[in-house]
Amino acid sequence: MGATVQPTTTVSRTKLKSGQPALSLLTSPRRLLGLVLSLLFALSFLTLLPASRAAAAPSNPDRVYFSQTGHYLSYGFLNYWRAHGDIGNFGYPLTEEVTDPATGLTVQYFERAVFEWHGDQPPASRVQLRRLGANISQGAADSAFAPVTAVSDDSCNFYQETNHRLCNGFLSFWQDSGGVAVFGFPISEEFDQKNPDTGQTYTVQYFERARFEWHPNSDGSGGTVMLGRLGFQAAQTDHVNIASIPQSGSVPEYSPYLWYDPTMAPDQVSAPPPGAPSAQAKWIEVDLTHQYLRAWEFDHKVFGEYISSGVPDHPTPTGTFHIFEKLRYDDMTGGLAGTPDYYNLPNVPWVMYFLAGGYALHGTYWHHNFGHVMSHGCVNMTIDGAEWVYNWAPMGTTVWVHN
Repeated sequence: MGATVQPTTTVSRTKLKSGQPALSLLTSPRRLLGLVLSLLFALSFLTLLPASRAAAAPSNPDRVYFSQTGHYLSYGFLNYWRAHGDIGNFGYPLTEEVTDPATGLTVQYFERAVFEWHGDQPPASRVQLRRLGANISQGAADSAFAPVTAVSDDSCNFYQETNHRLCNGFLSFWQDSGGVAVFGFPISEEFDQKNPDTGQTYTVQYFERARFEWHPNSDGSGGTVMLGRLGFQAAQTDHVNIASIPQSGSVPEYSPYLWYDPTMAPDQVSAPPPGAPSAQAKWIEVDLTHQYLRAWEFDHKVFGEYISSGVPDHPTPTGTFHIFEKLRYDDMTGGLAGTPDYYNLPNVPWVMYFLAGGYALHGTYWHHNFGHVMSHGCVNMTIDGAEWVYNWAPMGTTVWVHN
């Protein structure tokens, strides 16, 4: 499925400010009249739009409700939560915003963190995670917390601030998810610890504001970094009220689709479209209309690049599929020798089959015309992009192909 038509053009492939909103006051009758007229014009224009397009416009709410725990998330805390990994990293809110009696700070408890509002700090630093990692591990006797002497190398960074290393998958996750500004420095080495929620033993590492856990894939092809449920532990220790409260009719139920904007450029999309399998920890989206592929962790985009899908005579099928075979290299051939449909492509790299009949995501060395249909049905990716997805996606990862 890897053959392509002759390329004609080369196309190069190509987070929310936290802060409390201020209420604007209308002090001028002229200004009020202008606003009313503008709103009337906008409403009349919307009635001329097709219903599907009007419904697709993002609502961008500043307050949402989570029926899973029965709590709200608003304004600066909502912006920070969305910008730094949302459900995947922090889980659901366990409380409303409350005042911490020990510090006087406005805080909110989540499954995996406690958010603090530092209003006297610069805008980028007003939301901070409580130092749960340091608090919970205080006095820990495990040798992993003892300072080490080391140097940075190809696999690990050594941090003199705490005299600990950070390596491999934990290092990548830490760097990609905000680094020291979000999680602080490592305060232990990696070690094995039993998870109090599941009873399973995981490789973990403590940071000033979090605990990282390595959850291996069942097929042995890698794993996923998750934050330990330190927020839940803190809520129990602090005896905070986590009882649910009813939803107000004016506040929407949380959905990542509330922020989806179909008019954005493909590489600027930051929320999944309606119908996406965003409840899954890892999934791949192939957008045929825009010839763009995105990799998601829940509703957080972690990768994107332009691709080439099937030409009209050999279209890439739409639907929801799963990766069932991964090959470092594969030879791809098809069609009748001597005809325009024939192709013979040896050593195609980073191959991930998702549908019987030869449909795969794979690296592409025979053209660079990404952003245009080119293939016999496969999803042509850059070699670097295919390698990244191959190493990130375990067997069984969902591939959602849509127009």
